[in-house]
Amino acid sequence: MGNVTTRPMGRVDSQGRIIPDSFLDQTFRGDYTGTNLIYKGSARAGAEEGSLSWQIAKLEYDASNNLLSVKWPQNTHGNVSTQYIFSWTARAAYTYV
Repeated sequence: MGNVTTRPMGRVDSQGRIIPDSFLDQTFRGDYTGTNLIYKGSARAGAEEGSLSWQIAKLEYDASNNLLSVKWPQNTHGNVSTQYIFSWTARAAYTYV
């Protein structure tokens, strides 16, 4: 398992301005192969790793360890999703596109 960090996350209003009181801390999880980050996940601070409250992405690299793509999992309807609706513990079981 990777490191745990938090970062501030703010919302914006309809004009694109940051709402000052909207900042939320987020938890980060990373799964590494050697030095490469393979899966990255974010959720609200305190979220259980098995809860359906994670945004997960899978990173793919070439033979020289250069990042080639970031892929997102499919939701229950088969659509690619960046929403916070996935389980960190099930990250390897999702289909990424």
